[in-house]
Amino acid sequence: MNSTKVRFIERDYYRMMMVNNSDHLTDSQIDKILDAADTTWSDLTFKFYDNGSLVIIDNHTELSIPLHSLKGAAYDFYVKQRIRMIRSNLESKNLQSA
Repeated sequence: MNSTKVRFIERDYYRMMMVNNSDHLTDSQIDKILDAADTTWSDLTFKFYDNGSLVIIDNHTELSIPLHSLKGAAYDFYVKQRIRMIRSNLESKNLQSA
């Protein structure tokens, strides 16, 4: 069974959002804002299987975590990845039938 691994680093996710949505913040200002958050950032690996199943690993603890425990940016990331994979699968099936 084929699978696709995708890594999610929460700090990088928020950094990219800030870079993409602000014309006025410099890289150092963004880093200061993120450092000031003084939080533990999620670091997850999502393993998507062709049959639709999923394994999520917390890279800090190396333990599997259930989908229902995702929240915030991690859940947003998961949903966007799942949509991309479904869209890609549909496009490839569409090309095969053409």
